[in-house]
Amino acid sequence: MLRELRRDRGTVLVAILAVIGATAAVTVPGPTSSTATWQDAEWVHGDGAIGTSSFSCGEDVGYTANSSSRFLAGSVAGQDLGAVADLRGLDVTKTGTQGVAVSPATAPEITRTETTAAYGNPLDVGVLGSVAGLDLTGLGTGLPGGSAGAVNQVATSIATGRSVAASGLVSDSGGVLVTDTTPTEALPEPAALDLGQALAGVADPQNISDVGLEVGAVGSSAQLDGCDLLEDEVWGTAGSVAADAPSVRPALLAATGTATDAADGRESQRVTRDYGIASLDLRIDSPLVRSLTSSVDTTVRTLDSNLAALAGSEGVLARLLRGNVVDGLVGALQVGSVTADVSLSRVDLASAVAPLTRQVLSDGAVMVDLASGDVHVDLAHLLGDEDRGLNGLPPNTEIVLDPVLLQEIGTRLAAMLATWGQAVDRVLVGLLDGVRLHVGLRVEVRLLVPITIGLVLDASLADVLAGRAQFEPTGLVTGLVSTLVNALLPVLLGTVTTTVRDSLYAVVGNLGTSLTSTSGALVAAVTPVLRALPALLSVQVNVQRDVPGSRDGRYARTGSYSVAAIRIGVLGAGSGTPLAQVELASSTVGPNLVDLGAPRS
Repeated sequence: MLRELRRDRGTVLVAILAVIGATAAVTVPGPTSSTATWQDAEWVHGDGAIGTSSFSCGEDVGYTANSSSRFLAGSVAGQDLGAVADLRGLDVTKTGTQGVAVSPATAPEITRTETTAAYGNPLDVGVLGSVAGLDLTGLGTGLPGGSAGAVNQVATSIATGRSVAASGLVSDSGGVLVTDTTPTEALPEPAALDLGQALAGVADPQNISDVGLEVGAVGSSAQLDGCDLLEDEVWGTAGSVAADAPSVRPALLAATGTATDAADGRESQRVTRDYGIASLDLRIDSPLVRSLTSSVDTTVRTLDSNLAALAGSEGVLARLLRGNVVDGLVGALQVGSVTADVSLSRVDLASAVAPLTRQVLSDGAVMVDLASGDVHVDLAHLLGDEDRGLNGLPPNTEIVLDPVLLQEIGTRLAAMLATWGQAVDRVLVGLLDGVRLHVGLRVEVRLLVPITIGLVLDASLADVLAGRAQFEPTGLVTGLVSTLVNALLPVLLGTVTTTVRDSLYAVVGNLGTSLTSTSGALVAAVTPVLRALPALLSVQVNVQRDVPGSRDGRYARTGSYSVAAIRIGVLGAGSGTPLAQVELASSTVGPNLVDLGAPRS
């Protein structure tokens, strides 16, 4: 069960192109945004404490800019993911027009000019595989064309004080390749976090083989216009000031610490953060799901065998009918030979039910994959926004695992399986009803002279069971023969009806009973897992952290601004011990630094 990655505040692609397009340093295919938001305003201050300085945003190149991206951070089962070499993130620092520091040093260079340093460090999920119970291999399949990987990491630092970082399903240029219109089939498979250890003692090992949390494609981006933000912090105003305007010394110049109060919340105008999460599913693997489909397959084989056994001159039905004839006529007539020919039209039961046994059942929140044996619970839409899932939520939103809502999943699951079982029943019964049964009896008897009596039944099985079918006599049937034959006809029809019902329709009825029992056992096995989740699982989305900016002597620094698409915490059942703390798709910009006393370009 995979969802489209939605974004409420504009795509990361547009955001990144706005920054990179403004510097003309990185060439990116696709749409570009206006550079009008990057206002060039010259600021001049004659205060001796900081020297004679002017700010010309977009032109000054004396800044030190930082950007970093990390797709995966945290720990799983005691394994520090930061210590895994193959999981290294990407850090890029650009100092003026001279120095560039990149970690890791082997990160591929995307674009490098005198003022711009752009690098990428995609992770190879094929090499990573499963890291301490976190399986990332799904993220390497089903990717959109041109993707650099669902676990790409890119960072751009620009000497004019701008920083851009993006992580997740993004291209090398930082453009996010997932939009609201991207088909689900164009998204990669999810990553999976094993919850088996957390649910030890809770999940029935006989009926629950595995439990995991599946996270679909994720992405995040952050961009910082450091020059404009420092202007706001130093001058305490967001408007343009002419070079000869009277200077105003804000309180911030005499103190260090956060610029939030002095800037009056203007960070939101200079810092842009975005995130996206395609899906978040709870996956429960159970052998009981496969028992449902195997019961159907077994029933189909039994029906095919019984249909074959009914047909033919020596089949079950022919032998029974010959016995009926002998028993009904031998007392009054000298019976010669009795032959019976039984045939049934062909029906392909296996092909008819195959789509049902490979079906993915879903009610929008709960899904049962009959082919794989998985039960999926769509936590993103069940606990998030009904339409957008976990996207478009406020910063640092905690997803509350509602116990009442989770308990209702058992009811949903039972209803869905009952509906499916009824569908299987309708298909099988409908096919059997349409089977055409032909019975031809030939009886030789002797009164004064030998005569041959024929009895023919040709009807659908539905008509046979409904009592609408009759045996039709042929030949010389008069007098005593007519009386005896007429008395025999209901016996013959009763034999056919009973045999067909017991060997075919009763088998379908037994399947229904079996499916109901197995479905009940599945619901009973899943319920304790769902009840345990609120105490074991913590999910936070649009995770934003800020480090305040500061001024140290003549140097002013912006804050550091980060966003992670999702943070997941898992505790051990009954122990309260953290088993996993995972953060996916993290992007950070800043701190960006400027020397207030240095001459400007």
